[in-house]
Amino acid sequence: MILQDKVALVTGGTSGIGRATAIAYAQQQAKVVVGRRIDEGEETVRLIQEAGGEAIFVQADVTKEADVKAMVDKTVDVFGRLDIAFNNAEMGGENPSLIEQTEAEYDRTMNVNVKGVWLSMKHEIAQMLKQGSGAIVNMASVVGVVALPNRLLYAASKHAVPGFLTNYCNLSPESVGAGSQICSNRSRIFRSTRPYCL
Repeated sequence: MILQDKVALVTGGTSGIGRATAIAYAQQQAKVVVGRRIDEGEETVRLIQEAGGEAIFVQADVTKEADVKAMVDKTVDVFGRLDIAFNNAEMGGENPSLIEQTEAEYDRTMNVNVKGVWLSMKHEIAQMLKQGSGAIVNMASVVGVVALPNRLLYAASKHAVPGFLTNYCNLSPESVGAGSQICSNRSRIFRSTRPYCL
């Protein structure tokens, strides 16, 4: 099993792609931490445990730095390290009319889809630098590279994700000096003495 004894954190791991990824990590014998809403998160953990996997749930709002830090700290407290982070929490759904969209809609979308990635990476990378290794996958979207009607705010937020990560990987002093620190925009895991941005 390629992920045996690795520790994987999945934000937005309570449904859809996040839940499927958390279960897939566990099937590869990773120890999984699921973050987001409590009822759905506990259900994901139950599914993993019933299949013989190991997982915990941490309730967290990725738009709040204290929550994100606590989630990473809990991961390390329970499992000793953080090897993989899948930043998948996102907010969709908006008024399709630009002129009718509200500031609250804008803030909600950008806070979850962009600020949430920034806060997650900030605290995940801090831990991975201490360890000298790690892998990060940020969930973007095809909407970030092609036009899709009536998804203006969502598209703008998903444009930001690969741009943010690519600039971090190529230009950040701590990334360049991070040894086997890895950044990725796709669900692939690499090991290298240099960071990769895909």
